[in-house]
Amino acid sequence: MSVVKRRNSFERVLVDMNTQCDFLLPTGALPAANRSDVLPNIRRIMNWGRISGVPIISSLEAHRHGESQRGLPLHCVDRSSGQKKLPFTMMPRRMMLFGDNTLDLPIDPFRKFQQVIFTKRDRDFLSNPKADRLIQSIRADHYVVFGVIAEYCIKAAVLGLIARRQFAVVVSDACGYWSANEGELSLRQMEAKGAVLITTEELVTGSADERIKELAAARCMSSYEDHEDAAHAEANGNGNGNGNGNGHSRRNGEEHHDKINTEGATPRTSRTTPEPEHDSDHLPIEVIRHRPKPGRPSRSPSELA
Repeated sequence: MSVVKRRNSFERVLVDMNTQCDFLLPTGALPAANRSDVLPNIRRIMNWGRISGVPIISSLEAHRHGESQRGLPLHCVDRSSGQKKLPFTMMPRRMMLFGDNTLDLPIDPFRKFQQVIFTKRDRDFLSNPKADRLIQSIRADHYVVFGVIAEYCIKAAVLGLIARRQFAVVVSDACGYWSANEGELSLRQMEAKGAVLITTEELVTGSADERIKELAAARCMSSYEDHEDAAHAEANGNGNGNGNGNGHSRRNGEEHHDKINTEGATPRTSRTTPEPEHDSDHLPIEVIRHRPKPGRPSRSPSELA
């Protein structure tokens, strides 16, 4: 398989997290506490996405027998009935990519398929290198995240998208949780990090589109200004990574300091220390010429004549 080489642009991409039988059916191994409330909303979102032709990225929890479950009951075991996705969450045109620690992706998968499903062993679906590669290879105005579980997998996915400079939207009433308090806290934490919270009604009717576009534009402008400031600081040599300016900035600072001293201060006259006068400075030339050398007796000028 070839690696994706070009970036495709979409207005939005749906991110469907772990809509599997073990999480959303009453007979599942770890059903969400609010599954009866979120199931109708998840169904509505998937139907809307199918009709609108919105690209969908789905994650599929996949565990092996004997694998550590972090204190949780065994769930979503490979090829078990509990691992299967709910039928209404699967698009007719779909493909599945398994986590095999490679970055190989088909070129432009959404040209042929509406849904790309990634298996994952960890809570973060971006731990699958192929999922991370796909996010980096496409351009979307925003990602709409929903599914289960809000306090773990959804939170990890949203924070992962934000860390990759993507704009994330969370459908709050389509997110299942195990604990209502922890689920609500997770939503607020995601919002504090920059995610936008909307409802299923706002998504499918388009009433949240204008608000999402405005917030996305503001976030993009803020990111652009931060980038410009960083580039400007680097161009001016403001620091070399160790808290000290480089030679160019120091040289400019010294020149600026010298200029201030030259223009604003009264120039000082040079002061030289006069050399001490010698006796020879006041004697006639003849006397100087015939001055006795040390150790010889001195003679008068008349004797010299």
